[in-house]
Amino acid sequence: MYADDIALVDGDKGQLIRRVHAWREALENGGLKLNVAKTEYMTRNSTDLTSLRIGDDTVERTDNFRYLGSVLDASGDIDRDIKARISAAWAKWCEVTGVICDPKMPVKLKGQVYKTIIRPVLTYGSEAWPVLERHRQLLHVTEMNVLRWMCA
Repeated sequence: MYADDIALVDGDKGQLIRRVHAWREALENGGLKLNVAKTEYMTRNSTDLTSLRIGDDTVERTDNFRYLGSVLDASGDIDRDIKARISAAWAKWCEVTGVICDPKMPVKLKGQVYKTIIRPVLTYGSEAWPVLERHRQLLHVTEMNVLRWMCA
């Protein structure tokens, strides 16, 4: 049994605590240990300031965290996730800049590299985003900037 990351979600904090304890027990039965120091919890209820405890350890509360490549925010906003995706796309652009900025490379090949390497990084997880016009504009500006650099 192997577990790296897991997200437990529940609308009731008491039920969530029971699920965390059940998960911890299942891990221990499989010979693994829950690392409470690396465990965080997030709530959308900003008035709930009570801590979450696992055994004798207190779990830190956070307003956002990264899970499976996406940034989840307690407010439900996706601004941090969009900015993280844009940063990741630019990082990927830097990795392939020797190909896509080479004037000897055909434009069609540059476009294919963009479509298969950079755009998927930029849009990863977007099918679950509650996109607003400002998000759409940020993504559009990023795409246009990448394309301009490729064609320069």
